[in-house]
Amino acid sequence: MKKNVLLNPFAKIEDKKLLTLGLIAYIIGIFIAFSMKMELQILRINPLSTIDLPKILLNHSVITICLSLAFFGIGKIINKKTRFIDILNTVFIAFIPYYISLFQNINGYLTNETEKVMDALRQGTILNHTPSFLFIMVTLVGLLFFIYYIYLLFIGFKTATHSKKIWHYVLFFATLVVIDLIVSMIINSI
Repeated sequence: MKKNVLLNPFAKIEDKKLLTLGLIAYIIGIFIAFSMKMELQILRINPLSTIDLPKILLNHSVITICLSLAFFGIGKIINKKTRFIDILNTVFIAFIPYYISLFQNINGYLTNETEKVMDALRQGTILNHTPSFLFIMVTLVGLLFFIYYIYLLFIGFKTATHSKKIWHYVLFFATLVVIDLIVSMIINSI
C-alpha cells in the first residue's frame, strides 16, 4: 500500500488531505529554502548570495500559481471535467521532493562545491578537476529527487486530467518547459 502511495498519491489520498499536506509542505518548503539559502524555480534550484524571506515567498507563490494555472488550462483542453484542486494538489505535492533536495546545501556545501566546479570551468582546468565523492553522491541524490518531482507532476497531471494519449503527454512537457521560461523571466524581473 505504501509503495502505491509513493507511486501515485493522487489516486490513493483524498483531495482535501492532499491539499492540507500540500499547504503544510509549501510553508515548510519556503522556510527550508530560506534556511538553505536556495531559490526554487520550476526546473532548477539556484543558490542565493543574500536571503530575503519575502522574495522567496513571492517567487515560490509565482511558481505555484503559474504552474497550477498553466496545467489547469491544458487540463481543461484535454478533459473538461478537470478540477483546479486536483491540479493545485499536484503542484503542491510534487514540490515535496524538491524541498527535501534543498538539504544538499547544509552549511553552504552545494554552493561551495558548485563554485569550485565553476572556477575550474572559468580557468579552463575543468579536465583536471576531480569533484569529491560526497559531491558526486549529493548530486546524484539531488538528481533522483528532481526526477521524482517531475514524475509526481506528470502522474498528478495524468490522474487529474485522465489523459491517455501521447499528445497529452507532449503538451504536458512542452507546457512545463514554456512555463519554466516564462516564470524564470518573471522571477528575474522582480
